[in-house]
Amino acid sequence: MVYRPTARTLQRKEERRKLFLLHAMRLFGERGFHETTVPMIVAAAESSTGAFYLYFRNKEDIFAATLELLGQRIAEAIHRAMAAAGADPLDHMKAAVKGLVAYLADNPEAARILIVESSGLGAQLEAVRRAVIQSHTRSVQQALTVLASRLPAMDAAVAASCWVGAVYEAVYRWLEQPVEGRIPAEQLGECIATYNLRAIGARASGARGE
Repeated sequence: MVYRPTARTLQRKEERRKLFLLHAMRLFGERGFHETTVPMIVAAAESSTGAFYLYFRNKEDIFAATLELLGQRIAEAIHRAMAAAGADPLDHMKAAVKGLVAYLADNPEAARILIVESSGLGAQLEAVRRAVIQSHTRSVQQALTVLASRLPAMDAAVAASCWVGAVYEAVYRWLEQPVEGRIPAEQLGECIATYNLRAIGARASGARGE
């Protein structure tokens, strides 16, 4: 007889896997990739090494899974922000920037993982990191293509890369500053969104650029 796990068993397995991921995300964000070890993650999850290796091959594997989870959470935050915006696509683009910045500001450990810790860790992890960022870039490119008749002529792919790059670089700089010296996250999001909209020839209000 072929064993088929029940829905409850699958749910418990997914919950255990998620527990490892949540503790790994915190440790990677606090200590960095190189200083975090599998035993640290196991201890934080109050589990066993054997259980860890049921779900992940090694530290690189759980870091990749952490990046993927982070990408999902960022996408959810962006979609919530866009849903609360008006009907104009430019308002959606502004809301997406502010939603992304707000999420990264509220989750500095996650921001450090995506912006700082995930760079230069080898081909596998770089591919996962790029996939997360490229998903945002594709969304911006699609929006720019839709808005082409309302904006100056531009290469949508290049402009989208610049748009997303500006967001992450500005957040990186903000995170590197002492907490007491940072401008409020909401102000940061507004500054980046306004800058990006002007860069594509649009005003923050959604009107056609001149």
